[in-house]
Amino acid sequence: MKNFNREKFKTILLIMLFTLSIALNQQLWEKISLDKITPSVKDTEMIKMDNDTNNISNILSPQSFIINFGGGLHTILHSDSYNIWNEVVEIFRKSYSLENVSIDKIDKETWMDLQKFRSIEVKLGYNMQTGLLSKIIQQKKLGKYEKIEGFDKILISLMDESSIYVADEKSNHYYVINGASKVKNFEKLIQNIEHGNYEVYYALADIYGIENNNLMPIEGNEDIHNIEVVKEIDPLSEGQVEAFARTFFGENLDFVRKIRETNGSVIYMYGYGQKALKIDHKGRLQYVEKIDEGKASKNIKIDEATEMAISFVLEHGNMEGINGYLKAIKPFEEENQKGYIFSFGYGLNNLPVYCNYNGKIIDTPIEVKVLGEQVISYTRFIKREKVAIKLLENQEQNYILSSLQIIDMNFPMIQKDYAKTNEEVSQESITDKVLESVQSIEIGYYDDPIRLPDNELSLIWVIKIDKIVYYFDAATGKLLWRSSL
Repeated sequence: MKNFNREKFKTILLIMLFTLSIALNQQLWEKISLDKITPSVKDTEMIKMDNDTNNISNILSPQSFIINFGGGLHTILHSDSYNIWNEVVEIFRKSYSLENVSIDKIDKETWMDLQKFRSIEVKLGYNMQTGLLSKIIQQKKLGKYEKIEGFDKILISLMDESSIYVADEKSNHYYVINGASKVKNFEKLIQNIEHGNYEVYYALADIYGIENNNLMPIEGNEDIHNIEVVKEIDPLSEGQVEAFARTFFGENLDFVRKIRETNGSVIYMYGYGQKALKIDHKGRLQYVEKIDEGKASKNIKIDEATEMAISFVLEHGNMEGINGYLKAIKPFEEENQKGYIFSFGYGLNNLPVYCNYNGKIIDTPIEVKVLGEQVISYTRFIKREKVAIKLLENQEQNYILSSLQIIDMNFPMIQKDYAKTNEEVSQESITDKVLESVQSIEIGYYDDPIRLPDNELSLIWVIKIDKIVYYFDAATGKLLWRSSL
């Protein structure tokens, strides 16, 4: 009788567990339904209308944060998991109308001295125009910030709680904003990061004994690993494809011609080439509009063009869950009209994503071309992390070479590249000269559907030295690609 009850109890328990697993899976798929992955026109209109300023501010958020703990210890964050950007924006907002605020120029040496103490350095990656800043902090006039044309870095130093610092590094212009709102919250921010599981970075000067204060990590991070991903737009999914198409052509697609190619690509065309949308078999979106002379001929300011580009991105594929950010702004000319190309990057699991498209590695898979008051083209090529439930299974770990090992393995090749463009350098000093020319070292995810399965991102080291960017496989140290800066 006891054996019978035990077996009956096991059977009932298994049935309950099976039913529970079905319910949990159903809830999961409801949370990541198609409507949330691919917003409808109605959803994108809500995005534009609801808290538009915050959406713009989020995409204008920095691409990295350097945390200086003092004593030569640093770390670099590639996502804003500590809400640093909102704190910075709040300081600008509170300081904007203060009467005692003044802005003065400083030299680069002062900036570098402040970096040695406990501080947070914010790297934007693009030049923030003060007109755009006024939009973020919801002010109509530039006020005292008119003295600054633009900036690409912000420095918050605990050595001076009543000032913040901004820099236009490319133009070698450095400023201090005196009398700014107190920055006491940043002491707690730095402490929270310091007490967490952060990756230690050191200045190259401290590692190699050369004149280079750029940072590099010493050890490979054991917590990072290859990840499974899915195409943001599956060209074989009619629901996903049509949802994206409606954001460009409206809810009614009856007057839009649709062509399905043999390789799976989909093309939508409106009128006689006025608008065209292609989603290729890899999930890359390309949209073009015929130039409207009336719109394209109008001159608009760069901050207005930036706002237009960001709004367009939000209307045609959101940035939720991919840590999207503006990375570069470049001017161009077409039909004697001036325009701007806005390039956006994105990240997964706190790391930037690089992708191989047509044999070239790019870090800005979203691009918007604005001519006058018209967006004339838009490209988007995004992967999203696959949502999966794994029970009683450990995440597969990847062996990652450290940046020191990568440089050591490839140093002879790097030296040869350096010697080709710096012929005056002697053999005795070339090692130091190469190391002094290192501009940045970072790890990221790599999307290469040719070398890897289409649903997997691997890890790479990206090292900028002198005039070349090197991309190395983080597991083998093999050179994948190099390009000119």
